[in-house]
Amino acid sequence: MINTRMMYLRPGNLFKDFVVESNQQVVTSTGRVANRHTGDGSVILKGCLAAASDEERENHSQKDHIVTHTIVQAGPPKAKRTDKLILENRTFYVVDVDNADSLGISTIYYAEERRDVK
Repeated sequence: MINTRMMYLRPGNLFKDFVVESNQQVVTSTGRVANRHTGDGSVILKGCLAAASDEERENHSQKDHIVTHTIVQAGPPKAKRTDKLILENRTFYVVDVDNADSLGISTIYYAEERRDVK
């Protein structure tokens, strides 16, 4: 079973570990609400990264966030919308989450790659 899942992947698309940082809203000293992503690296999801298709960009993008990538994970969701995923030196903002079958077998994350956020 495991070999059949890996058979159709290209060498660069193997499963990778993403660190999940959850989004928390905090109030700054000026009284404005700001988002801060926090995490200690203990929550990790193992997923396969791929470029988003035109249909995925059109259906899942938001006003300020354009979907650039999809991440497919086996199992129930470990991240939620507005969380940040970190892969080595790349950062992804989760725009939408699709629990593909509602049974917890697989999850699709629609993400925007952010080069301005560390």
